[in-house]
Amino acid sequence: MTLTNIFEKLSDYVFKIEKWIVMTLIIAMFVSLTAGVFFRYYLNSPLFWSDEFAIFTLVWLTFLGGSMSIKRQQTAAVTILVDKLNEKLRKLVASIGFFIVFLFCLFIVYYSFIWLSSPNIVLQKSNSMQIPMIYPYLSVPLGFFFMSIHSLHLFLLSLKETS
Repeated sequence: MTLTNIFEKLSDYVFKIEKWIVMTLIIAMFVSLTAGVFFRYYLNSPLFWSDEFAIFTLVWLTFLGGSMSIKRQQTAAVTILVDKLNEKLRKLVASIGFFIVFLFCLFIVYYSFIWLSSPNIVLQKSNSMQIPMIYPYLSVPLGFFFMSIHSLHLFLLSLKETS
């Protein structure tokens, strides 16, 4: 089993986990916002937590969705210059791009763990729900860790294609 195959299986497994988490978060966000509207306008008793909960789920959805878009290679890109290159150079530029994305993701994971390990983060609580802010903040390192797995797999795959 090659390194590319190992990372392909790992990337596929992570993608399955991301899909389930994202589906759950979308349902949770929909229910919380619907309940918030219902309680505010029909029962005249607004829920104090629904908007904050929806914001936290949106943050998680953003980072996990970004990771999923890297896996499926559906990120936004400006390809006006790359389209003018021949096939071999285009694959080389793609390989370099995947490697840069991988390094950037590792950089963010490293510094987000430094950020999360600071004492003031552990003490922070959300305004409405009073949950520890570490839970919403964990979306950053986890999302970028998943992105690094997907981008490393794509980098290894592109190396295999260019050789």
